[in-house]
Amino acid sequence: MPQRALPQPEPGTGPTAEGGPVFKVLGPLEVWNGECRIDPGGARQRHILATLLIYADKVVPVPRLIRAVWDEDAPGTAGNQVRKMIWNLRRRLPDSVRILTEPPGYRLVVREGQLDSRTFETLLHRAGAAAAEERGEEAVAHLSRALGLWRGQALSGLSGAVVGSGGRDLDERRLVAVERLTDLRLLRGEARALVPDLYSLVAAHPLHEGLRERLMLALYRIGRRADALTVMAQGRAELAELGIEPGTGLCRLQERILNDDPGLTLPEPESPAPEPTAPQPPPLAGDAPREAPEARGQDAGSLPYDLVDFTGRRTELDALLALGAGVTDRTPAIVTLTGMPGVGKTALAVHAAHRMAAAFPDGRLYLDLQGLTPHSAPPTLAEALRHLLLTLGTPAVEIPDDLDGRLIAWRRAVAGRRVLMILDGVVDTASVRPLLPGTGGCLVMVTSRTVIGTLDGAVPLHLAPLSEDEAVGLLGSIIGTHRIEDTAQARELAAVCGRLPLALRIMGTRLNTRRTWSLGHAVRRMRRHDLRLRELTLADRSVAAGIGQCYQRLSPAQQRMLLALRTAPAGGLDERTAAQLAGVGPAEAEDALEGLVDAGLLLPLPRPGGYALPELVRSFAVQEAAAPSTRPAPVPLRAPAGGGPREHPRQVVEV
Repeated sequence: MPQRALPQPEPGTGPTAEGGPVFKVLGPLEVWNGECRIDPGGARQRHILATLLIYADKVVPVPRLIRAVWDEDAPGTAGNQVRKMIWNLRRRLPDSVRILTEPPGYRLVVREGQLDSRTFETLLHRAGAAAAEERGEEAVAHLSRALGLWRGQALSGLSGAVVGSGGRDLDERRLVAVERLTDLRLLRGEARALVPDLYSLVAAHPLHEGLRERLMLALYRIGRRADALTVMAQGRAELAELGIEPGTGLCRLQERILNDDPGLTLPEPESPAPEPTAPQPPPLAGDAPREAPEARGQDAGSLPYDLVDFTGRRTELDALLALGAGVTDRTPAIVTLTGMPGVGKTALAVHAAHRMAAAFPDGRLYLDLQGLTPHSAPPTLAEALRHLLLTLGTPAVEIPDDLDGRLIAWRRAVAGRRVLMILDGVVDTASVRPLLPGTGGCLVMVTSRTVIGTLDGAVPLHLAPLSEDEAVGLLGSIIGTHRIEDTAQARELAAVCGRLPLALRIMGTRLNTRRTWSLGHAVRRMRRHDLRLRELTLADRSVAAGIGQCYQRLSPAQQRMLLALRTAPAGGLDERTAAQLAGVGPAEAEDALEGLVDAGLLLPLPRPGGYALPELVRSFAVQEAAAPSTRPAPVPLRAPAGGGPREHPRQVVEV
């Protein structure tokens, strides 16, 4: 949905200060003196000025100014250079600007109305006071004016730990103001007018649960109950990437929506709400927001958000799009996507599903059929059916309690409808056959880390690691192409990450949070087997965890073979070499090797009988041999066994 055109401050307007310049940090750093824009100088001087403005009217020590310019790579002359830049700023800025020398640093004196962030905070305070006295119209006006000061992300275009931290703090204050304004407008019955902007905000801040709650409430109040539940499902998927569950507020709101709690309703105004006279808040997505989901009617959809930087997979994506375009009303189309952990099966399926969404107007469904960790159980068949029926709009009170009844209700619900489904993390075909639509017009994408048994009529699609160019391209999209100064080092880093999207994303995030790390430093750390898997762990996202889940599903003979292969030659091996390493006969070795291939832990080479052990799997085998794992094996999709079914299975986007 295109974002609404909103008023923007004209150059030189916004906060004003009589007889002095105006500093703007609620967006790119700008300095205005009346109608004239002042250039504060080069990038280093802009970082100095930005830091002084972040700590306006406070003494900023020289070491902090040094860090603002050079982070941890300051030269020996940094102190002298800071003094020179302060002198240059004093010379460039009007005489009324006072940058005082006060040990142990400098202080920029700011008067009322001279700094837009100060004006913003003043308006927030006034809005709070008005709201406390139940002067809602006045509070809305103050908040709207405060948010109208923003021109993008705070101090955008400047980097570094000091300025970056200050900018993030300001951006968080902006979100606080947005939440307060949204709450006031919801109380005034403006839910319908709020929905477009809330979709944009949630797309830009997918992990912000407060914004997601407000979007769900607004949708519910205008009769879009299914869309509200879809927003919840998408939020669960986003949070699952970090290995966490939605908070209490989101879960409680979901339960109230499912139960049609009358306390959630608020009458809409009989006529459309008038356009406010004060400026409305501009979008918070920065200069290049992710496209917001298209506003829908009562159609069903639970797809996770598409990755904005999805890279590569051109051949596989074209194959999926062609398969979707060829779906007929006679039989459902089924495709199985397999590959080793972290290779990007789910990301590809979700990306393709978003591309094909218009061709399946009756529903786009996502169902996670595995636990997030080896210790968490997947949903029962009854739970899975309940989730699918709810997503398609079946009222909770109409869903049968017994399994047979739910199976019949599911088949009736999809009969004659064009529905796209992603069944994610399948362990065996027996667990998914009952979920397959019985009529045509549907497309089902099944993802699995292992080569699963036969699904009649399914098209197999195996994903290998990214090509070298694709892997470097993905890394560049995460850390910025400007940081890939040495292409050879970027290619080596991609190689030691196994050219796996999950590993590349984790390493890219590490490089983004450790700005002093060079590619060469990251490569040197990744060359060590004892550090490699630790480096590829971020929060609860871990390459080792994915490999470990596959390892736990192996037979004892296959596990012994994998551990024996940790000393195999890097260039590849054959059955004879594997038999010698494991101390078994050729036939037993071949069976174990083929089992490892099916599990996604061993790659077949083009030559007959040739295999290659991925280096990340080798690192896991070295680690496992040194400290045998005690992780329990995951269980397959299970039949209901006591207790009430969960409302929704957990979701996760594998990248």
